[in-house]
Amino acid sequence: MHAIWLTFSKNDRDYLKKIIDGLAKKYQAPKFEPHITVYGLIASKISLIDNIVKEASLNCNSCIVKKSKILQSEELWKTAYIELEMNKQLEVIYENLEKHFAKIVKYEFRPHISLIYKILSLEEKIKIINELDIKKEFTINKLVIQKFFPDIKKWEIIKKYNLM
Repeated sequence: MHAIWLTFSKNDRDYLKKIIDGLAKKYQAPKFEPHITVYGLIASKISLIDNIVKEASLNCNSCIVKKSKILQSEELWKTAYIELEMNKQLEVIYENLEKHFAKIVKYEFRPHISLIYKILSLEEKIKIINELDIKKEFTINKLVIQKFFPDIKKWEIIKKYNLM
C-alpha cells in the first residue's frame, strides 16, 4: 500500500517536525514526517503509481497552504491536526491524481497536517490544541510516494518529485 503526500520546504518541515517530535515525546507517540496526504491508500504496482505521480508533479507548482484551525478527532490519523484551507493548487494536484486512482480506490481529500497519532482522551486532545501556537501558512514543494505500513515507524518515503 502507498500514499501520496505533499511535503514542505526545509524551514516549514523543520518547524512542523519540532512540534510533532515534541508531542510524540510528551505522549509516548510515534514520530513521523510532516505531510499532507493528498491520496491514499493505493494498492497498485509502484511503477504505475510512480508514473502517475511523476506526471501529476509536472503540472503542479509549489505553493502556500493556509491554516484554517487546529482540531481534534476520534480518528487515530487525526488525533490533533491543522485543518488547511483548500486552494486552487491543492485542488489541481488532487484532481490530477484522482482521475487515475479513482478506478483503484476512492479517497476524499480534506487537507490537513496531523500533529500526533495516539488514542487520547478528549481532555488531553483539547489540552494539546490549547497549548499550540501554530503559524498561519506553510510552503509545500514536493509530491512524494510513501510506503504505508500499519506500524508508523516503518513508514518510508520512496520517491520525491519537486514541484516547480
